[in-house]
Amino acid sequence: MILITGATGLTGSAVVREFVRQGRPARILVRDPAKIRASAPGIETVQADLLVPDTLPAALDGIDTVVLISGADDRMVEAQGNLIDTAVTHGVDHIVKVSGMGADPRSPFRFGRFHAQIEHHLQTAGVGWTLLRPSQFMQVYYREIPTMLADGTLAQPLGDARLAPIDVEDIAKVAYLIATGGSHRSASYEMTGPEALTMTEVCAILTSVVGSPVRYVDIAPEDKHRRLRAAGLPPRFADDLDDLFRLRRNGGPESHVAVEVFEQLGLRPTSFAEFAQRSATILRGTSAPETLWASGWQNTDAAS
Repeated sequence: MILITGATGLTGSAVVREFVRQGRPARILVRDPAKIRASAPGIETVQADLLVPDTLPAALDGIDTVVLISGADDRMVEAQGNLIDTAVTHGVDHIVKVSGMGADPRSPFRFGRFHAQIEHHLQTAGVGWTLLRPSQFMQVYYREIPTMLADGTLAQPLGDARLAPIDVEDIAKVAYLIATGGSHRSASYEMTGPEALTMTEVCAILTSVVGSPVRYVDIAPEDKHRRLRAAGLPPRFADDLDDLFRLRRNGGPESHVAVEVFEQLGLRPTSFAEFAQRSATILRGTSAPETLWASGWQNTDAAS
């Protein structure tokens, strides 16, 4: 049996959908069952909290593989460490951790450092492991929709930087195949979409889908910070995004295409144009994203 943590968040819910689509049973760990929108065939729910270790043994009973995901917050290292330690003592064979591209103990981005700490913990814990390191999620562009529709701009402090964003649904497909396939042990995979795009190129794609012009505006980092705060993002997360934007503007790891894991698994990564077409109603403002916080939508499940 496979356990999926973080099952109500952006990435975790995509992984759950992939298991349902493939007809593969799984167990999901949730802190608050009320966040589950509907039951799904073959999906067993267990209530537990990664920050309360005593709740984890029941969730891990009979589990041989874990897909490890949790929210990006101040206690992420502690939460995922608790799961790893309890999984080891309960005989789990394999943990597939969804990490982040650029995970490094010296990263200027706080969550890059956090992911690096967790990766080291996992690699030295005495359990089989696989690391998935996705780049920027395509879905984060949902955050920009209200501004984009209001004044026709995509305002980012990124200069001429290129980014190779990845569709969260593709992360889910990779996580599913690795978790169910029993191979790819002791392997780390950088993961991006199939192309590195400038913000001007992103805007051209958005324009074609929205049906009205979307223009890239390279704003100052302090202006972006002010906009994020005005939209309701907590101060610490706005500071984190400052660090992340700076890293990306300076040509960080997300500027390079990395699709080797897709080639190994026989998958074709989704292009940004395909993602945009699939998200047309959201991008046009006629429907709202379900799990990702965005300006103007009061959903605090922040992701970066």
